[in-house]
Amino acid sequence: MFEFFEGMIEKLGVKLVGDFTSKLIDFIQNVMKNKDEENSDNGTDSAQIGSSGDSARIGSSGDSAQIGSSGDYARIGSSGYSAQIGSSGDYAQIGSSGDSARIGSSGDSAQIGSSGDYARIGSSGYSAQIGSSGDYAQIGSSGDSARIGSSGDSAQIGSSGDYARIGSSGDSARIGSSGDSAQIGSSGDYAQIGSSGDSAQIDISGKNSIGFACGYKSFIKAKKGTWISLAEWKRDEDGNYIPVFAKSAQVGNKEYKDFSGKMLKENTYYILWQREFYPVIKLDGIWTIKLSEKKRDNITIIKAIDIDNIYVNDVDKIEEIYIAQENELSAHGYTLREAVDDLTLKKLDNINTDEIVAEIKKTGKVTRSQYRAITGACSFGTNKFCEQHNIQDLEEISLDELRKILVDDYGAKRFWKLIDED
Repeated sequence: MFEFFEGMIEKLGVKLVGDFTSKLIDFIQNVMKNKDEENSDNGTDSAQIGSSGDSARIGSSGDSAQIGSSGDYARIGSSGYSAQIGSSGDYAQIGSSGDSARIGSSGDSAQIGSSGDYARIGSSGYSAQIGSSGDYAQIGSSGDSARIGSSGDSAQIGSSGDYARIGSSGDSARIGSSGDSAQIGSSGDYAQIGSSGDSAQIDISGKNSIGFACGYKSFIKAKKGTWISLAEWKRDEDGNYIPVFAKSAQVGNKEYKDFSGKMLKENTYYILWQREFYPVIKLDGIWTIKLSEKKRDNITIIKAIDIDNIYVNDVDKIEEIYIAQENELSAHGYTLREAVDDLTLKKLDNINTDEIVAEIKKTGKVTRSQYRAITGACSFGTNKFCEQHNIQDLEEISLDELRKILVDDYGAKRFWKLIDED
């Protein structure tokens, strides 16, 4: 099973990124060698244009143009066919509306777009944003935090960097990622998606597709009829995470069940644990395995397990938690009463936050209770955040230190908005 996974990933992601990006970087270097032959005539075909200065703006409307820039903040565009565009500087903005374009960037934070068919786009820099609306595009990124998207059919998209966000709305897309924490989505039919990185999230909304998530703490959500495959991981005696089992199933097929004997549902994330498929949910920024759900008056009570706690050898040591949910509000707790009490506090809207915010600004520090009071964060979520960032022994933390770690967590947006207001 793992040999099959490995083969798919090599075809879909790693091979595409490794080979394609290296070729593009070679191309960029070749373009740089020709910069002495700069041509400012941007309306003729086969133009060769080069710039080594920062903040360059280069454009061409002719076919077969070769355009290169080694400076930062470059803006490069071509509307002709078969254009070859390269940039080795950071923050480059590169665009092409012609078919068969070859676009490469080795700088960080590049923004690359192509609306033509058969485009080949690659980036080896970090935080790149790459998009293509043409068919048969081949897109690769080896940098971290890349955002890669294609709306054309038959796209081949690969990323080897961490925290990549990859999306495709075209049919027959092939998407591969070997980086950790990738978020991969496809809305086209007949998609083939594979990820060998850890903590991957794969969302497949197209029909007749296939999804593979081989990494530790990864999960998949898919439409009825889609085949999904997941791997289960455990810690060995040395504390390393190792794969111990893999399993495939077809969503919506009665022959394939989850841990409770129910048919796998579409639009539900699943993870593999104890050799069974378990549904996972995200509430207040916390991913949990859902064990059961029931209604009590207007409140939904969910029994769950924190996803970070499932990778232990002694299952008996895993502690169940409770989630109380009403409309858009939810709260976690180690006991049902704790979860319901925190949900009740969140429902209270008569807390005067002005005095609390003023005190925080005055002291330059914030306590757990202050943060919870002005954001509505539950005690479970607050404690989990502190444990993740190794500050569980601190009752208060300076705003400067908190700003480094509090980014996308529950209540972060509201908290910093209140603190940063004049």
